[in-house]
Amino acid sequence: MNRIGSFFIFCSGAVNTILKRCPSDYNKYQGIGATILFTGILSAISAGYALYTVFESYAVSIPFALVWGMMIFNLDRFIVSGMRKKSNIIKEMGVAVPRIILAIFIGIVVATPLELKLFESEINAEIGLMQQESYKDQDDLLKKRYESDISIINKEITTLRNQLRKSDEERLKRTNDALAEADGTGGSRIRAMGHIYKAKSKAADKSEQDYQLLLAEVQPKLDEQYQKLNDLDLQKKNDMDNLSRASLTGFASRLKAIHRLSSKEEAIHIAGIFITLLFLIIECAPILVKLISEKTPYDQRLDILETEYHLANLKHNTLAKLATDSQLTFENKTGGFRVSEMINAENEVFAHAIRKEKENIISKNESWFTLMKKRRIFDI
Repeated sequence: MNRIGSFFIFCSGAVNTILKRCPSDYNKYQGIGATILFTGILSAISAGYALYTVFESYAVSIPFALVWGMMIFNLDRFIVSGMRKKSNIIKEMGVAVPRIILAIFIGIVVATPLELKLFESEINAEIGLMQQESYKDQDDLLKKRYESDISIINKEITTLRNQLRKSDEERLKRTNDALAEADGTGGSRIRAMGHIYKAKSKAADKSEQDYQLLLAEVQPKLDEQYQKLNDLDLQKKNDMDNLSRASLTGFASRLKAIHRLSSKEEAIHIAGIFITLLFLIIECAPILVKLISEKTPYDQRLDILETEYHLANLKHNTLAKLATDSQLTFENKTGGFRVSEMINAENEVFAHAIRKEKENIISKNESWFTLMKKRRIFDI
């Protein structure tokens, strides 16, 4: 078996010492190991691209991509090597289903950045549209912020101009009335410089004076309002020039762009589904191969070794339990016998002492009354 084949078998998580005795399983586990290896490589590429879109630095994205690829490789290797062929299909499914769910999540994580790379040109175009929309939204918000102040100034300008317009209309009317009275085209229709013309001429002069006074009063206010309006326009223009424009080049922006493209373009939506399915199949392939394949000599020898180990472990535990139980029984019985013998010996010593005391009392021939006074009657 060459070095490449040995490396693929290592990637599959198979026990090499057992597999050497089952040559018919070489190709199966070499294929499983190659699939796990290439999945780890694709994971590294996917993570590297995703990190580069965020940090735009090879020094950051390459080390993290290598770590991520090795982590996915080790996780896939653990998932596949942890599966065992069972005699019951229900037990096999119970073991396989959690691993398949985990493989599906890994496949989606791996497929998403690669999908972004495959549709990079379309995503960049969509990001351009998103930036234009963002610019427009920012401009609208900025304009809306100045609308109230500009509206107030415009209302004040309109009020002042209306005052001037009404005064000017009154002045023109009075002047036209005086001219019509003078040439006989209006008023009394008598061409003369009579008292009626003088009265109308005086009213016209009064209107002219009022207009000039009002103009002198209103014009500075108008100039002030126009200046405020110009200042606001200048400030708004400066704010728009200094407005920060979002670049929208991050990973989240690309995800949003591919989502918008999928909702608008059916071809991209279908292509994205098939790309994700492809990576899901690649990720789940080793598990499915082990699940649907028959029990091979490698599985049988592995079962024999595991059964022998379990039996030896059971035997060791059983013998240890029996030895412990025997020791406990011996200790209990010997301890109980020792305690009972000690009690009997103590009883004999006390009985001998009591008899001795009784003999001494009887030998002295003391009366019962004397013994009660000495409180010795209770010792007999």
